[in-house]
Formats: sequence, structure tokens, C-alpha cells
Amino acid sequence: MKAKYIVMFFLSIFSFVACDKEEVVIPTTAPRTVLIYFAGDNNLSEYVSQNLIAIKKGIERDGLNNGNLLIYTDRQNEAPQLFQFKLEADTVRQIVLETYDSNQNSASTETLTQIIDKVQKEYPADSYGLVLWSHGTGWLPSDIYSHLRIFGQDGKNNFMEINDLAPALSKYHFDFLLFDACYMSCAEVAYALRGCADYIIGSPTEILADSFPYQTIMGDLFKKEADVVGIATQFYEHYKNGSYPYATISVIKSSALDELAAISRAIFHDKTESDLFAVPASELQIMEYLTPNYHALYDFDDYVSRLATEKQYNAFKRSMEKAVIYKATTPKAIYAYPYPYGSYLPINKFSGLSIYVPQEALPKLNEWYKDLEWYKDVYQ
Repeated sequence: MKAKYIVMFFLSIFSFVACDKEEVVIPTTAPRTVLIYFAGDNNLSEYVSQNLIAIKKGIERDGLNNGNLLIYTDRQNEAPQLFQFKLEADTVRQIVLETYDSNQNSASTETLTQIIDKVQKEYPADSYGLVLWSHGTGWLPSDIYSHLRIFGQDGKNNFMEINDLAPALSKYHFDFLLFDACYMSCAEVAYALRGCADYIIGSPTEILADSFPYQTIMGDLFKKEADVVGIATQFYEHYKNGSYPYATISVIKSSALDELAAISRAIFHDKTESDLFAVPASELQIMEYLTPNYHALYDFDDYVSRLATEKQYNAFKRSMEKAVIYKATTPKAIYAYPYPYGSYLPINKFSGLSIYVPQEALPKLNEWYKDLEWYKDVYQ
């Protein structure tokens, strides 16, 4: 879920790009092809245009370093489109490649992989990047509560679950996977997706609908070696110094996650259900605020510190330093709940990753949690 606190002006997308459809001559192999996937057929629809304007500004400022930028958009009451942004003579052109049926479900792995397959086939590159933009709630299932999702929303009832998304993306490899969606920087999601991207960029809390500052990060996306830390730093600085100074961000190095899981297993696998339930969740650093009835996501380090021996905890901290190569937080995080005014909660402990904390009061979530790869590899 993206928090909606940015004042919007009525902007017409037709006012900022030259848009046409033509036969495009594509280089055999580009340095990098990046796909930005806007699953915006939901209450974030109006922000797609704002983000496209920011992307255009970023291209005008920094160019694309001979790379390819493909964008898929799905908005309310509009047919989804796949198009390319190209910089020609200091002008950004929008070249429409395909228009899809207006009923296409963009929150399905079938649609997502269809778009990725087309992009990588027609715009081959030495490396690839993927930006996923929509609502998000980490690993939390879409059907536990009317306003809980995992990633992506199309209409009212279509969402992707992590156990569907991870296998769908497993056949690809990206230099980076950037989640422009709330709550996606959690241990369970990062672990499930570790095989498809070298780095995962995301927030363990909510992201304002203003999104990532595309006007300043386009150059970082297309550097020979994508500047993933630079992207995250720009995100943090954008919000820290802005009118709404609320942001949490982290960069996860995927190759370090197997070690993190192994060290976590040494801490968790012999714990009984009673041991886990005994952890005082009310004292932990909350990273999620979707409902007043319960909290499910907490700071990973804070949780581990309550269960590990000193030796185990020191090993865990060393492993976290390898896995979380960048993290930053403002003093408070913003949450859309309670609606419509939201809340601003202090971040006193921040490791860059959230984690689910099993609780006696959450039997349904506890049961669903057991189906995750993280649970199977760490707790069993």
C-alpha cells in the first residue's frame, strides 16, 4: 500500500512527451534494458502520470547511457500500454509498442512475465533491471483482510502472492529489482527472490505515492554497474529534505541471503511455538501499521536480539552487514492508517529488513507463514 499524502495538480500526460507509433530500429545488444512496470489500475492510478513526468525529467537530465527504457502502464479506465522512452535531440519521445485489452489483469504473474518476455526478446541487453510499482504488503496474503495485499493490485480483488511471484521471476536474472511499493523490504520476500536479482531495493515500511525520485535516479539505473546504493540514497535524501520527511529504505545483496538464512536457522529452528509466542511483540519496533487490530511485521534485528544468545546475535549482526549493504531511515515513518489522516510512528530501531513475528493471537497468519520458503529453511 502506498501512502497518499502528496498534493496533486491536474497534469495531462500528453503535455510532456511526443507520442507516436512507428517501426523502431533496435540495437542488437544494449548495455542495459530496464522495465518499469506500473500496476496502477487501483487508487494509485492518478500518480502514474506524475511518475512518468519525473522519469522524463530524469532522462533529460542524465540520459540512458545507450540503454533501453521500457514502461508498462495500467491505469483505471484506460487500456494498458507498453511503450519506450527515447531521448532524441534533447526531446523525450514516447513510442507506443503495444496496447492491450482494457480488462487485462496487471496483478497477475502471467501478464508480468508476458511483458518481461517481450521486452527481453525485443530489447536484448548485457544486463537487465526491473522496477515494480504498485501497492505492496511484503509477504502478507491478499485475502486476510480487505485492504491487505502482497504486491500489485488490479481492480478490487486481484493481487500477486509471493509464492506466485517468486517462481514467475525465477527464470530471469536482473542486476537489480526495485520495489516502488510498500513493505517489500522484508526477510521473507528478499529470500524468496534472491535468485532473480543481484540486488533488491525497497522499503520495509510505507512509501509515499510520490514514489522514488525518478527525476534524479535515472542515471544511476543506467550506469554500467547500476548504482543501487546511489538510488537508495537519492530516495532517502529526497524525503528527508522534503515537505514530507518520512522514509525508510534498504539495499539487499542477494548473494548474502543464504548465509543470513543459515545463521537465522541456528537461532530459530529449535525454538518451540511457546518460545516464539513469549517474545513481547508489544516491545518490538513496529514496521507495519495496516490495521488497529494487530501488527505483523517488526524490525528483524530487534526480534532476533530477543531470541539469540550473545554469540548467535554477534554472528547474526555480521551476516546482516553483508546482506543489507545500505539502510537509512528518517526519525519517523508514515502510515496511511488510520484513514484518512494517517499516522507518524517513531523508528527507534532499524536494521533495513522487517520480519514476521508469530503470535498466539494470529493463528491464520501463523499457518500461512509455514508455507513460505523462508519458514521452511529457517524454522524447520
